[in-house]
Amino acid sequence: MVGTALDERKKEVLRSLIRLHVATGEPVGSESLSRVLDRTLSPATLRNIMADLEALGYLEHPHTSAGRMPTDEGYRFFVDSLMGRESLAPRDAAAIRSGLRRGGSSPQQVLSNASQLLSGLSRNVGFVLAPDLGKSSFRHIDFVRLASPRILVVMVSRTGIVTNKVIEVEEEVTQDDLQACANYLNAHFAGMTLTGIRARLLELMGEEKALYDQLLQQVIAVGNRAFAAAEGEADIYLDGTSNILERAEFEDLERMRELFKTFEEKSRLVRILNACISGQGVRILIGHENPEPRMRELSLVTAAASVEGEADLGLGVLGSTRMEYAYVVALVDHVARAIVETLRELRS
Repeated sequence: MVGTALDERKKEVLRSLIRLHVATGEPVGSESLSRVLDRTLSPATLRNIMADLEALGYLEHPHTSAGRMPTDEGYRFFVDSLMGRESLAPRDAAAIRSGLRRGGSSPQQVLSNASQLLSGLSRNVGFVLAPDLGKSSFRHIDFVRLASPRILVVMVSRTGIVTNKVIEVEEEVTQDDLQACANYLNAHFAGMTLTGIRARLLELMGEEKALYDQLLQQVIAVGNRAFAAAEGEADIYLDGTSNILERAEFEDLERMRELFKTFEEKSRLVRILNACISGQGVRILIGHENPEPRMRELSLVTAAASVEGEADLGLGVLGSTRMEYAYVVALVDHVARAIVETLRELRS
């Protein structure tokens, strides 16, 4: 029955009940709701309206309480139809502007700062996903010889994000050989994506000159291994997981254990969050809308941000369904735009 149109009175009751529940974390009774509505509706009338909203699937009635709480469907209706837009307070906007530059001016520091700002201002979990390396434009590469057969690969994307990877090669190579390989790759492949570079290296393997050119052979062997190791990788900056512990709705230890296990599985978490990020605007996933079973009692507010056509980075807030959605949407949207502006300034 969810989706049935509501009259204005039911909408106002649902809006007020959700706001009161978000503020208190407690089931909302008719007497409390009547006070919030300045007694414009009697408790008896409100009980009837709340029963109707429950029958429609927007509220639920905990067995241990006379009050009611929003369901995921109730929150969805609130977000889509009742919430309205909220502007970020000038104080918060100023904190974001200065906070993104805190501690240094590297792109990695900006992304790390952004996750901390999202967490601190929302009092939930804040995260930023660095762009997928395979889709990022390559600017520079260096190789450093470690104990055989290991090589440190240092890659810089066009946005200035530095990635370090350790690979192993079968061939014995000197530091001079590695420097020559890096010089070749920097001269011939700068500006291409890692996926495009790998495709071109595979083409070179089939060309006749590769049979006779020792440098080209080493470039193909070392470069292909380096870019293959980086392709599909994305770093994640995550802050504020302890904020979840402060919510009364997360007192179930087994449920918390499973949730924190997901946070610790970095590659899986990156895949989950990437799947939740839309290419346009801010996206909200509430409770059971989440694709990951362990996270179906949480809500996600996410956005994508792109710097001059580069691969998108993702960011957002993860927390209880009892979230201040209007504020968090404004926060995520503002931080997304501020990150883009800050990264552009760093490049100029």
